[in-house]
Amino acid sequence: MIDIPDSIFPSNDQGQSICPQCKKTINDCQCKSFDPSKPKINQFKPHLRLDKKGRKGKAVVVIDGLLADELYLKELAKKIKSKTGSGGTFYINENVGVIEIQGEKKGLILDVLRREGVSIEKQ
Repeated sequence: MIDIPDSIFPSNDQGQSICPQCKKTINDCQCKSFDPSKPKINQFKPHLRLDKKGRKGKAVVVIDGLLADELYLKELAKKIKSKTGSGGTFYINENVGVIEIQGEKKGLILDVLRREGVSIEKQ
């Protein structure tokens, strides 16, 4: 089992994380829409910007301010790269998740992020 911090899911008297919907422990939860591996979307404020500095004029769309969860970043970057047909990478910088996608594809990236339920602040 994953160690889930209390800031995401509250704990009961025994220190076990509980489901916010059915109020059972995570191991006993049977909620269909509940996935403890997915972070709460409203806990972070990502920013989307186009960056060309230090890249020999090549454009890269940078999404920063994401949750610093490697599995979450990997899955989100994979979805964005497949939908845009571009290369890219993800990393964690000072407890903030960052995804970089090659090319000027802000519109496509915004569509993918909206479908995933992530609200973006443009820069």
